[in-house]
Amino acid sequence: MNLDKNPFEAGLDPFIKSNKKTSFIGQEAVRAMKDKEQKCRLAMLHVNTNGALDPYGNETIWFNNKVVGNTTSGGYSYQAKSSVCFAYLPPELTALGSNVYVELLGVRYPATVVNDPMYDTEATRTRNALKAAAQA
Repeated sequence: MNLDKNPFEAGLDPFIKSNKKTSFIGQEAVRAMKDKEQKCRLAMLHVNTNGALDPYGNETIWFNNKVVGNTTSGGYSYQAKSSVCFAYLPPELTALGSNVYVELLGVRYPATVVNDPMYDTEATRTRNALKAAAQA
């Protein structure tokens, strides 16, 4: 989140209590932001770079040959075994499975909106590796 984005666009709305009984600094501004239609939402993308390179942040997001957003951060996910990044996208493109393109060094790579976080809460990958090692 930066000065161009607000907490609702960053997906922090579950943590904001704009209707608290006690007043707080910025309460009116938060209420105004909440009532206004959001221009974008933060989404996690799975980027298919075929191992060529990874997004790191501030890359351009394309949809239908138009610039629609930018990445905020990214890198290689060892858990997902692919490149991932966070990006601000128009709300209509943040649905799971939406397809966009991330421009990396002048080349557009396909990306898909996925659930975040993409980690193995059940530790099944570790258990499967241990089972395979025990059977070998």
